[in-house]
Amino acid sequence: MSEFRNSFRNVAEEFMASLSVAAEIKSEKDRDVLRIPPQSENGFQVELECTEYGVYPSAEGWHGGCWDVTVWKPKDLEASLREFLNSIVTDAELEICYSGSKPYKWILRHTFEGQRVADETGLIFFNWFGRRSIEIKCNA
Repeated sequence: MSEFRNSFRNVAEEFMASLSVAAEIKSEKDRDVLRIPPQSENGFQVELECTEYGVYPSAEGWHGGCWDVTVWKPKDLEASLREFLNSIVTDAELEICYSGSKPYKWILRHTFEGQRVADETGLIFFNWFGRRSIEIKCNA
């Protein structure tokens, strides 16, 4: 197992133990997946998948940029993951935009490197003429 994956696993286990969060980590031959269930009634589930190449975050349709093994050093990865995980359970919110009854855009607002950021992802093709609505979920 790579040093990168060991760093991920250490942070995940520390996170689950220190914050008493009902999360689980599943390890397979080629990846580890940390699943964090909704932390409140109006919360959202978050997953972090770690492979030999990077860590891939996702949350109920949203997916963020990868922490790539070629860019992130293990110590920097650990610090960034700690900040992300802490933000997810304390102050992050997920905005889901709908057209008709189907989601087409997701915006995750969280803390990254000491700054509040809004990571957005969405579909290219969706019902442009559908009735628009927004749902905001928060784990705090």
